[in-house]
Amino acid sequence: MTSRDAQTQQRIDALSTILAPRSVAIVGASDNANKIGGIPLDYHKRLGFAGAIYPVNPKGGQIQGLPAYPTLSAIGKPIDVAIVAVPSELVPSALDDAIAAGVHGVVLFTSGYAEISTDGALAQSRLADRARSAGVRLFGPNCLGFMNIRSGAYATFSPALKAGLVQPGHIGLVSQSGAFGAYAYALARERGIGLSHWITTGNEADLDFADCVEWLAHDPNTQVIMGYMEGCRDGFKLRRALAAADAAKKPVVIVKVGRTAVGAQ
Repeated sequence: MTSRDAQTQQRIDALSTILAPRSVAIVGASDNANKIGGIPLDYHKRLGFAGAIYPVNPKGGQIQGLPAYPTLSAIGKPIDVAIVAVPSELVPSALDDAIAAGVHGVVLFTSGYAEISTDGALAQSRLADRARSAGVRLFGPNCLGFMNIRSGAYATFSPALKAGLVQPGHIGLVSQSGAFGAYAYALARERGIGLSHWITTGNEADLDFADCVEWLAHDPNTQVIMGYMEGCRDGFKLRRALAAADAAKKPVVIVKVGRTAVGAQ
């Protein structure tokens, strides 16, 4: 194996731990299955996730029938993914807790970052730097999360699932927009189109569209890759991801949206 092949395998393995998790923790877990911290817990319980599920809430006790932990560190067991659904002022301490607990990946639902202001962009950059220096991969912030349809991992608070589930299939969907991702999920369900994975990337402080396309190119359950892309900050990574899909003989269909005066008119 060449050094380039080894680097590729390392990237794929790291993302596989997150996108095909064996254990999931929900930080900010709620007993209310309609709240942002309660929805992913409810989904994992009801929709066939076979791995470990750990609700995390400072109050402890039981949440949706499962024992709750005050912190991630208190769990004392391997955690592949921590879903973080807390207000922005609590995110830095949640990330520090994830790092201390040895969490592999964080899915950050919380908004209020680069999408709203310069100060938000600076806070987002600090989060990304902190996670990167500790070797923790980050989805988001301001993302709707992901679904691994076959394994029952539903790290999302999207209400699209409440109207019904898509059938397992071989199309992997990556969207930078959570709203479009939810709409595409609903269309797939209505038209009987099966999905392997559904991934939204939000603000892309760390993991981005290209990372997910490259991972899907190596995923044995995905034969076609579909994407919704608003922009690309790293052309090299995107070309590398598309080359991987081409080498695997997997078609890639992308909707690329843009902003022009003529288009708006």
